[in-house]
Amino acid sequence: MAKLPPGVVQVVPQISQETFDQVVRENIEEFEMGPEEAVADAADQFKSQGVDLSNIIQQAPGTGDDKNKPHPVMDVIAEYTSLVGADAPDHAAVASCCSALCSFLKDKAVRLLVGNSGAITLVLAACDKFGVMDTFPDTRDVFVNALQVLCALVQEQPDLLGTVQATCLETTSGDTAVPTAEILRMCHHLEVHANDAEIQSLLLKASRFGCFMHESNRQAFVAAGLIEFALVAAERHSTAASTVTQALLVLRALTKDDDPRVPFGRGNDHVSKICSNETNGLERLLGVLRECHSDPTNTCETSTRDPKVGAELFKTLSQLASRDEYCKKMVDLGCLDYTLPAMAAFVGDENVCHGACSLLRAVAGNDDVKRIIGERGGIQQIVDTMQKHLRSAKVGEQGAAALAALALKTPANAAMIVAVGGPHVLVKLMYMHPAAVKLQRQACMAIRNMVVRNQDLIDAVLGEGAENAINVALSSHKDCKDEATAALRDLHCKVEMRMRWTGNIKTENLDLDGTPRY
Repeated sequence: MAKLPPGVVQVVPQISQETFDQVVRENIEEFEMGPEEAVADAADQFKSQGVDLSNIIQQAPGTGDDKNKPHPVMDVIAEYTSLVGADAPDHAAVASCCSALCSFLKDKAVRLLVGNSGAITLVLAACDKFGVMDTFPDTRDVFVNALQVLCALVQEQPDLLGTVQATCLETTSGDTAVPTAEILRMCHHLEVHANDAEIQSLLLKASRFGCFMHESNRQAFVAAGLIEFALVAAERHSTAASTVTQALLVLRALTKDDDPRVPFGRGNDHVSKICSNETNGLERLLGVLRECHSDPTNTCETSTRDPKVGAELFKTLSQLASRDEYCKKMVDLGCLDYTLPAMAAFVGDENVCHGACSLLRAVAGNDDVKRIIGERGGIQQIVDTMQKHLRSAKVGEQGAAALAALALKTPANAAMIVAVGGPHVLVKLMYMHPAAVKLQRQACMAIRNMVVRNQDLIDAVLGEGAENAINVALSSHKDCKDEATAALRDLHCKVEMRMRWTGNIKTENLDLDGTPRY
């Protein structure tokens, strides 16, 4: 398949379930195919036309008297409706029904079918009923079951919690999306059940699914207080890895701008709200980091440190380091006191190293922080981490990006990178991952930043084979052209510098009547 130009999204056609079922029925009734053969033939026909069938339940529909027979999941929905409506439902039956629903909802096509049937109303009603533990004291387990169904249903279907609101479509509007009844009910449960780690984890997970590529829901959740609920959950349940992880994933989801249906999002506004003095998000997240990694040298079995939590914290903090003052504030609050030791303690954990390198890259956007990281041995730690994870393209990419940021306009750091073997590791990574475009681009940028103000380092960098590695990247990836060309230029290597069009009209660019063509 041909590669699409940057910024171009390929639209894949889809069909309705009714259209697919009609073709299958025709295969059975007119061509006398068996059910399995009829489904396979219909699927092949549509796939040959480039149709995406991910939203289609590929099974033979009913024929004759069974033509209108519903999918088996609808029978489970009907049973669940009856149980939720009962005054004293059988908890074992509810648990069994929820388990069956979660199993069915793993299939994307079934999720779409259930979502279109309006089942979100039933699922939220079940959460409301079983979540009132004062009235129904023994319903915690079935409440958890109901939340699991909610997560399974909302996954990849954020519109179930609210459609795109007009305030998000108007470029001049300064209004915020209004929380829907569904979002308010979820946030109510977050507030009421703040002391239960498992319930918090499931509610935060469902909230994150509701924010996926949905700007209106993001704004509505923020207006309903989700930022505070997530921070409270992370602080209160700092020893519960799942809960902390979901809280951090929610915070990151609120800072994204990925909804193609709206002209622009408010991810940066949400970052500002998290980092504001009113919310104190940075202080509170670093408090969680301090709690999770209070003793980086502690390796005893009773240690509450969890590498996954550390990795998620690093990724979240790097997402929040979007402004110069936030970068400096994180370092002033002590983030390096835990980031660098964690890299050493979990040097074999790819996710921790990737997250830590991402964070160092982000905070190195501040010139004072660049110097601090260099003085505290951060450069040596980054190079050692990259060397340890040579087979990991994502660690290599973030490590190279961190080195590029640290070397930019900082000759002392550039000299230190060369002294600890940075060019050797960068060139080796470029050869080991020739298809990793982002890694190639970041490595070229790092090499360029090392030598642009330190001409005396050129020979050391070229001695590692940088020129050939950069030329390979230049010839293989158009996306690396600018960075690779700049690196070769500043290394004083042979490079073809093409002048872009200056706007002058060519003498041969004429219309038929001889007038200039503009």
